[in-house]
Amino acid sequence: MRINKQIVVTDWIKEKPRLGSFLKLTLSSDERRILRGKRLTDCDQEIILQLPREGKLNDGDFLLTNLSNFYVEIIAKTENLIEISSNSKIELIKTAYHLGNRHVEVEIQENILLTKSDYVIENMLKNFNVDIANAHKKFFPERGAHNHE
Repeated sequence: MRINKQIVVTDWIKEKPRLGSFLKLTLSSDERRILRGKRLTDCDQEIILQLPREGKLNDGDFLLTNLSNFYVEIIAKTENLIEISSNSKIELIKTAYHLGNRHVEVEIQENILLTKSDYVIENMLKNFNVDIANAHKKFFPERGAHNHE
């Protein structure tokens, strides 16, 4: 789908509209934090994000544009991650502490931690009693306690 008119994304909408045209915009966890600027959709359509400064783009969000009945859907990109698990909850807690101490983004799930693939971090993890595996999935890191987003 190619539109000749400039498409400006202006705000979030609560739910998917029943009618209209949709562009998909696939973004990494880092890119989902940036609410302003030019982007290329999955079909190479240039759009301009001019969203309110508060908030974060989330997987499955629908965005309003300056064109009537025209919307953008946010898709979280799959990323190369390290999946960290252990039979010991205390080892996972220690690992999370040390990752946080290095300001590494972490997604915390019931029995695993996920972080972006990085050989330095992977080497550090060998010092803990944890299992590590490579994973390729969507990444949703925890937002910090002093988050200004």
